[in-house]
Amino acid sequence: MNDEESIQKGITERLISALKQGEFVLYGQRIMPLAPRSGARPFREILIRFREEEEKLLPPGSFFPLLEEYHLLPYVDRWVVSRLARTIADARAAEPDWPVPCNGVNLSGDTLRDTAFADFTIRHIQNARLPEATFVFEIAWNVAILRAQQLQALQEKLKPAGCRFALADFDGSDASFKFVKDFAPDFVKLSYGVVKELNRALDISEKAKSISNRCRALGIRTVVEFVEDRDLLRHLRTLEVDFAQGLAISPPEPLT
Repeated sequence: MNDEESIQKGITERLISALKQGEFVLYGQRIMPLAPRSGARPFREILIRFREEEEKLLPPGSFFPLLEEYHLLPYVDRWVVSRLARTIADARAAEPDWPVPCNGVNLSGDTLRDTAFADFTIRHIQNARLPEATFVFEIAWNVAILRAQQLQALQEKLKPAGCRFALADFDGSDASFKFVKDFAPDFVKLSYGVVKELNRALDISEKAKSISNRCRALGIRTVVEFVEDRDLLRHLRTLEVDFAQGLAISPPEPLT
């Protein structure tokens, strides 16, 4: 075994051990509707943290580049699905009227290539008796473009099972709308490049409003991330976007 193989073997064993020993924990960050929606379920993005990062005061996600480099993220994505399904099932057993949130779950490009992931997910949905839209699978724009065929195959299997899909880093260009029309996600998250100047540039604000209107005409709802102050949050309400997410609304909190 060469050095590279030895390193990968060590990281794989460390990952499997961490998953089994509960060293990863799930957090949720609220995604808030910007207009009242009667009967709407809570919406949140699911984030994963490695306990060792917190104990050693490392930035969240420090471990992920290694997982990505050695193509180990599908293990983590499966763990998130199974752990989240179990957590929700336990919460409903304790409180039958508990409103099950919609959960944005990020998927890696390698997971899109995992042909068994859809069946794995469907099995957990059925076993936990999860309602529709419990899983909203989020895919980064560059990954969606690169893995378009695998992504559409996954959507064809999981949408009938009640899953929803979101595309992140959406810039609202004409070219991006062509892809969105073909893929038909349920949500798009505007790219940071669009969001960062919203409070300062009128043309950017008009662009965000136009993107939201075009998406709404296609039956797609828009989410603005990185909402870090109340001024931006107030401004977003005038732009007709559907949801906002960021520290001005809620920090990530551990799932209970």
